[in-house]
Amino acid sequence: MVGEMRLFRLVSVLVLVALVVLPVSMALADEYNAYPTRTLPATVERGETFNVTVTFIPAGDDFHAVSLTDLAPDDWNVTVARDWCWPLPSIYNANGNKADFGWMDSYTENFTVLYKVTVPCDANLTNYSFGAGFVGYYVGYSGHIFEDVEGDFNVTVVPPAILPVPASMGFYGAENGTNPSNQTLHLFSSTPCTLNWNVTDDADHNGTDWLSESPTNGSCTDAGYDVTVSVNTSGIPVGNYTANITIQSSEASNSPQLVPVTLYIRETGTLQGQVNFIGRGDPGSDKWIESFEVKLFEHGNLDNVRWAGSATTNNIGVFTVPDVVVATYDVGIKNCTCLSELVTNVTVTGGGPTVVPFDTLREGDVDDDDSVSGTDFGLFKLAYGSYPGCPGGNWDPRCDFNRDDSVSGADFGMFKVNYGTWGDACGYF
Repeated sequence: MVGEMRLFRLVSVLVLVALVVLPVSMALADEYNAYPTRTLPATVERGETFNVTVTFIPAGDDFHAVSLTDLAPDDWNVTVARDWCWPLPSIYNANGNKADFGWMDSYTENFTVLYKVTVPCDANLTNYSFGAGFVGYYVGYSGHIFEDVEGDFNVTVVPPAILPVPASMGFYGAENGTNPSNQTLHLFSSTPCTLNWNVTDDADHNGTDWLSESPTNGSCTDAGYDVTVSVNTSGIPVGNYTANITIQSSEASNSPQLVPVTLYIRETGTLQGQVNFIGRGDPGSDKWIESFEVKLFEHGNLDNVRWAGSATTNNIGVFTVPDVVVATYDVGIKNCTCLSELVTNVTVTGGGPTVVPFDTLREGDVDDDDSVSGTDFGLFKLAYGSYPGCPGGNWDPRCDFNRDDSVSGADFGMFKVNYGTWGDACGYF
């Protein structure tokens, strides 16, 4: 170690000599002190990249050359960058576990040097000591002066943590209905180091485990691993049911982790949508039959889709969604050649159907982007005057807004009425 320290100081001297331009004259002081001090975290995780800060002050009246060498524990990796330090260094270099910095100028402000250290994933869980870092500087004719870095020297390595996301899960099901959609539990290591894990749960209803996870074991890094979580509501009556998913990892500092899961089984009702169209031929004809994408949102929150699926109207424009959990929703529909429609504050009740009137759907959205614009008009002009099987191949059924098997002035009139409009739920359908 003594020989190594002499080598470090020799290198530092050579660096300084390369940087120094000797001043013509300089007032000398009897004593110079930079007081270099290192600041470290008390604990670090395997695989963690953490900050090391060394601060010191200008010694004497002036600096013309100064260097800092600091040493992380053996086999740990150091990273440096110029803009992590102030003042900005003239040289900065990282070599394995060693950080070197150098300045050449006159300085009056205090020095703050930051570099980053990464703990190996195979580091032992014990205390580690930083090496004997030092500041070397040249002041006037006093020659080269070295000061050892004081302050923090030790860090304790601990295991990384396993992090489940989300912290809790909720499933909403209907009595005697289909199972709620699967959800994803994301498992992360708090560092790039790999953690092996397994998951179990304690769900139970009359001896039946209604909760399942797939896979039940694996490994993860900070990139994460996805576990599919599903529920089986068969035979479970109306009520709230709770369980915990337990995540265990012998390599994690915070094992086990619990993720609470709640299953809400609700009474169900039927939602019935009534849609109307402009000029779709005679009511009751097949031209009134439409297929829609239907979404039931949590009331007031269009980011939370409680149910989504397709529904087809009958020949008088009515569609039905059965087994809807009794609750209050915002209900939206969307299909080709019409703008999306949103009806808010719809309370579905048990028993008979809850009817949602969607009034008249606005026509003209040929490109299905939820607005009637010049792009739609360009598509409409290409199809104008066409009919099924017409020569030239310019027939586009999306432009036949009144469903009379021709693109004509009647369709154009419908287009003009709705030009510049957009859907109530623009961006969600």
